Amino acid sequence: MTHRRDFVTRLPLALFGASMATTFGTGAFAQDARTVTVAFPMDILSWDPVSLNPTQSAVIKCVYDQPLELAPDLKFAPSVVSSYKWLDTTCTLLELNFRDGVTFHNGDKLTSADFKFSFFDRPRAQKASLLAGVWSAIESIDTPTPLKAVVKFSAPMAIAPVMFADIPAYILPKAYYEKVGKDGFEARPVGSGPYRLVEYQRDQRIVLEAYENYWRGAAKVKRLVFQVTKDPTARAAAMQAGQADLTMNIPVREAERLGALPGLSPHLDATTGVVFLQMANKGLLTDKNVRLACHHAIDKAAISKALFGGHATAVSMPAGPGFPAYVPDFKIAFDPEKAKALLAASGYNAANPAKLNFYTSKGVFASDFDTARVIAQMWQKVGIEVNLQVLDSPTLYEYQRTGKFDGPVLKPFNPAAGDPGTYSGYMLDPKMSFSIWKGEDIPPKLYPLMGESDDAKRIDGFKAFDMWQVEQGYSIPLFLGLSTIVAKKSLGFKPYKSGILIPYSWA
Repeated sequence: MTHRRDFVTRLPLALFGASMATTFGTGAFAQDARTVTVAFPMDILSWDPVSLNPTQSAVIKCVYDQPLELAPDLKFAPSVVSSYKWLDTTCTLLELNFRDGVTFHNGDKLTSADFKFSFFDRPRAQKASLLAGVWSAIESIDTPTPLKAVVKFSAPMAIAPVMFADIPAYILPKAYYEKVGKDGFEARPVGSGPYRLVEYQRDQRIVLEAYENYWRGAAKVKRLVFQVTKDPTARAAAMQAGQADLTMNIPVREAERLGALPGLSPHLDATTGVVFLQMANKGLLTDKNVRLACHHAIDKAAISKALFGGHATAVSMPAGPGFPAYVPDFKIAFDPEKAKALLAASGYNAANPAKLNFYTSKGVFASDFDTARVIAQMWQKVGIEVNLQVLDSPTLYEYQRTGKFDGPVLKPFNPAAGDPGTYSGYMLDPKMSFSIWKGEDIPPKLYPLMGESDDAKRIDGFKAFDMWQVEQGYSIPLFLGLSTIVAKKSLGFKPYKSGILIPYSWA
């Protein structure tokens, strides 16, 4: 048996002063010295991928495979599931066929038993996780052969194939996980993705090495170093100094400035994500007038121009141009006078303001804190006074999971595929941990759409649902997600509409 001390080694001084590292696996780094360093905005929450945000997916998707995969244009791409089909007309019985010859980093073959463990056994063992919430509708998974699984859902789930290409949907090795346990797996994670973990220093750096036996072929970038650099100014400085090959989640102005330097390119791309205000049905927000006043008081175009150089696409519903459930003519206008009138109807004004707690992150996505501050100023002008509270990512997830939010929350929601069922279908479903608004009037309108097998009818239904929920003030969509990335031109960086970094695609 190999002991943990056999994997501890002292490495040379690295970027930003790393000194002690834990190396996972035997042998040295690959002979090919092609290394890419990413100035990365955060550490991962866990190597057991049960709760993730899209930024962390850049690392997790390197180590683990998903059942289904999305191409840059959001169509399904080859993955460890080679084919799938519904076995009924109500979208409750889904058959998946797995590719033969896929192996985990420890050499074990990936089979349907690993899929069942990842999507049925683990969620039930970790009931408080995001994974459990997403896949709570799975009633059973049968594995008639090592390369076939049949998933039975307790309720219609037409978006299941899309969700198997989204987060958190990763396949873990059943035998290895059960052998070492959760803590052992966290210490030495094993996946079947294009990279394996060889070094990890919490809140400092993550080093990945290309897995030479990856089923799609070994990655061209042989070594990835994710240097955890939480301050966006420091990330920009690392790029300018040539200490990083790529960085992300930096202010637009910095991306444009760096992109003008020799050898660097800016990538400012709209994504399938949406930045929005999630409303809680508590306190003053139970008043529809207050909720709608919050929306009408926000000048989204001004925020886009001031903080994002006009690159952030303002939206009135959680979909934008080019996405299935987008309704071009639907608008919630910036109208501060209407906001004042709505507040006055409920007894609030500048002398007697509506007082709210307002929650935001800082540095989790581009200009998040600055956006929150500007919104707070706009609200103050119409008679809404806020106590702005900045929370880190773990605390934001904990507040959401435990129902502690009692005011608007500025956050990104980043389903990868752009399907409306993965937007409102999750962020407004009162049974889901995603949801902060727990409205009794939502399930009768939402649940039939989640099981609609006719895709055209489902999309039309979601268009109507999203217009309705925004008109109720249950959420306030602000902008499409904006990916702000600067990369060396030599890297061969390719943006994905999902906004997720895919290092395997880099040349």
